[in-house]
Amino acid sequence: MCETRTAVIISAGTELIEGIIQDTHVRFLASELTSMGFQVLRGMQIPDSVTLFRKALADAVAEACLVIITGGLGPTSDDLTREMVADAAGVPLEFHPEAWEALLARFAGRAVSDTNRKQALAPKGFLLLPNPNGTAPGFHGTVGDALIVALPGPPSELRPMFSRSVMPLLREAFGGFSEADILWGTALMVPESSLEEALRACSRPGISWGTRVEEDRIGFSLRGGAPSDRDAFLGALTQRLGAVRIRQGETRPAQLLTEALLARDARLVTAESCTGGLIAKYMTDLSGSSRVYWGGFIAYADESKTGLIGVEDEVLREHGAVSEQAVRAMAEGAVAASGAELGIAVSGIAGPDGGTTDKPVGTVWMAAALRTGGGVTRMFSFSGTRDMIRRRSAVAAMLLGEAVLLGRDFLDSRAKW
Repeated sequence: MCETRTAVIISAGTELIEGIIQDTHVRFLASELTSMGFQVLRGMQIPDSVTLFRKALADAVAEACLVIITGGLGPTSDDLTREMVADAAGVPLEFHPEAWEALLARFAGRAVSDTNRKQALAPKGFLLLPNPNGTAPGFHGTVGDALIVALPGPPSELRPMFSRSVMPLLREAFGGFSEADILWGTALMVPESSLEEALRACSRPGISWGTRVEEDRIGFSLRGGAPSDRDAFLGALTQRLGAVRIRQGETRPAQLLTEALLARDARLVTAESCTGGLIAKYMTDLSGSSRVYWGGFIAYADESKTGLIGVEDEVLREHGAVSEQAVRAMAEGAVAASGAELGIAVSGIAGPDGGTTDKPVGTVWMAAALRTGGGVTRMFSFSGTRDMIRRRSAVAAMLLGEAVLLGRDFLDSRAKW
């Protein structure tokens, strides 16, 4: 295998070319590989075409030491990755009984089509990469001087597989940072451009970084240098952006709120308007959420706010549904209507319509109220698409709830009662 750290990323699938599915893999993988010292020569998308796949793979093997292929590991005839890699390596496909048994176990007794047997195939001599989050294992091996790594297409499968299996494989094959040389962190409520600017401003000699953008956070890593230098880097970053926004370790907003609820032996109730149940989704995405999440109300129309959680008509008439008074009443009403100790409420204008001069699109009010009394309200002016505003609102609301439970300041909020 060649020793230089050059890489090519190939994303396979006609659905990517046609825009049916958004390809986020090149961005994620390029960031991770760059932080490990690789020079990513290019990333490309190819359709489910034997001719184009064969040429793309041959070109990549000729110019790079590492070729990562994403997608094309499904059970159908247009999933070509196994066949194309086997063809490039000049070997047949080999059936792996252990992969087939793992697939059958995942289906838990349900009928499995014979077409799924394809997912237990890999080029002969290549080693499998386990996939606890899906049915298709990845695989790796060499073609000429290049290391080939094939990963499944769904991000929920690819990203854990890369972190758990591929990174150790690359460190072993090419050398580089060990896990002890990496400090992991999470950025919350920080635009990617602002995080990059802050990372550059706080950088220390000998330390590189990589970022990974996800829908509710940005994961980042600080690699290399002495542990004290990485700690100092993280400390400077935290001071610059705030302890609410920067956390050590890879974590999610819902995890942080869950941990705070567990620490206070409390449960959460949500009253969501513009977020439409998104906070509830994030909370219940976590295993064991029934310990801390009582339930929620999607109080979208004004009638639902009054009928479900007791917001007074007068509050809505005088101040409107997107107001400090409304979200405070929503949070307190949700607590009163539930068995929870903490209530979180969100109401805003996610757009693209509905904004006014006084309350433009992106105006979002939120509140966190305690059963024992008191709470905090906060207004944000978010930018972006409707989806972005809703996601940012949900993240901010969960962090507000965490702060109220733990008695911490939340950004520069002073709106307490």
